[in-house]
Amino acid sequence: MITIQISRDDDLRIQGFTVSGHALFAKAGDDIICAAVSMITINTVNAIEEFLPDEKSDVTVNREEGFISFMLKESPTKESELLLQTFRLGVVSIEEQYGRKFVKVIEDIPHHEDE
Repeated sequence: MITIQISRDDDLRIQGFTVSGHALFAKAGDDIICAAVSMITINTVNAIEEFLPDEKSDVTVNREEGFISFMLKESPTKESELLLQTFRLGVVSIEEQYGRKFVKVIEDIPHHEDE
């Protein structure tokens, strides 16, 4: 299963994400779920790095383990938040279409002490 953890800042804006695992929907090279999640993930990271060069981020990748972590170092701008919301929309759509057996999206929502 591919697990996607979406992290938010205290203002509930998406700060980054971690994608790990393999869908195991089909054999390697034919797995449309892995391909779709990989494409959305890499496109999001590349778009932020290419079009928003002032956004500073930490990226860790391990292709063999199917792992990528992307985290903005500061609060997201409107532009990076839009790209990260688009990422979320894509992976949630894949989860809904193929089921949590293959893709599981987890959202970290910060809890405030005064609530």
